[in-house]
Amino acid sequence: MDLVYDVVVVGGGVAGVAAAIAASRIGARVLLLEKDMSFGGVLTSALVNPMMTFHSPARQVIGGIGQEIIDRLVSVQGSYGHIDDPIGFVKSITPFDPEKMKSSLIEMLVEEGVDFLFNSLVASVSREGDSISTITTESTGEKNRVNAQVFIDSTGGGNLSIRAGAYYNIGDGSPSSCQPMTLVMRIGGVNREEIVSYVNGNRDDFVINEHTDLSYLGIAGFFSFMNRIDDYGISFKRDRLLFFEIPYHPGQIFMNTTRYPGYANTSKELTKAQSIGNIDVWRFMNFLKKEIPGFENSFLIQTGCHIGVRETTHIVGDYVLKTNDLIDRKPFDDSIAVGSYPIDIHLPGSAELKTISIPYPGEYHIPMRSLIPKGLANVILAGRAISADHTAFSAVRTSPLATATGMAAGITAALAVKHRRLVRDVNIDLIRREIVEMGGIL
Repeated sequence: MDLVYDVVVVGGGVAGVAAAIAASRIGARVLLLEKDMSFGGVLTSALVNPMMTFHSPARQVIGGIGQEIIDRLVSVQGSYGHIDDPIGFVKSITPFDPEKMKSSLIEMLVEEGVDFLFNSLVASVSREGDSISTITTESTGEKNRVNAQVFIDSTGGGNLSIRAGAYYNIGDGSPSSCQPMTLVMRIGGVNREEIVSYVNGNRDDFVINEHTDLSYLGIAGFFSFMNRIDDYGISFKRDRLLFFEIPYHPGQIFMNTTRYPGYANTSKELTKAQSIGNIDVWRFMNFLKKEIPGFENSFLIQTGCHIGVRETTHIVGDYVLKTNDLIDRKPFDDSIAVGSYPIDIHLPGSAELKTISIPYPGEYHIPMRSLIPKGLANVILAGRAISADHTAFSAVRTSPLATATGMAAGITAALAVKHRRLVRDVNIDLIRREIVEMGGIL
């Protein structure tokens, strides 16, 4: 089947959803393609939770469609909204129910008149000069030829751009340097009162915001227990437990603790990590039930349908965002979003984290040039696919900022179609004005 649109968005995480909505609002005919059977990306399929962070220490820095998603979730008791981070790692966190996020994202796309297809994997890309002319998608028993004037790559690893011939790097220069993957667990039967009692009596065993009252459980710690993990035959290394309560589900938490190294862009490595993780969870549950206060009667409800992938390939854009750009809070004339998540590297083969804080007010800017893949004329990057080096990427990969870069990508794509320009030639002042009119923060 031949499909023709103004803008085609590939990848239905929150970046792709925001991009599709933004482009439709500007007047483009939009198709959103997703390889799985739900929107939300790692937030829904890999159970990555909570979103962090919509705020710098000084102010809210993520608004627009990202905030609209949260408002929708709050209205259906799918989120508490933004709350202070009880760990103190960032200013705010935004816990949510992934099932309600799935339905909320579909509702928003339908309301905005966006066409979408699940179960659609890009099999091939055709180019005319520096532009993608057609992509071919495959699903069970079906192939579609999809034509558009502008394509938005929100695939995480920039897979659409790579298929089109874009330049890219891997991790910090090699597959072994990519940050490890995590299989998140949804656990029920957790005794929060016992956990709160233990934390209050042993605060030196936790990373904790000194002002938190633990009315919401976000826990990083139990450090003194983690040297016992090897006794249970668990294969991963980690120096702490990290888990968060699920809104409106008493006694349930998302456990974000496991770590599996490997290069997730190959089916062999992804299969290996997913398989080991699915076996490890039962040993890990045994450890929790026997060793950790509050988990004696806990039980596994679910693991992520997909293991959570932090890092694979990095597209080389017109501008590659660098580590010092974040630390020095470099200003850009073509800034289209503001981030505030710190540099946060999960070291492969290690139990530890490497973190670097951003000097007050803890904000950095994302230039439009980092959303344009070098050598391609009608492709825009969004979300985790934006161009950044390995260390800067560890800060800009998170979901709130992905909604902001997605919104900017959608606006730019629609304006390129409307004004018959290449994406590089769209007036940046016009892009920035539309971002602000949609509630974005610059």
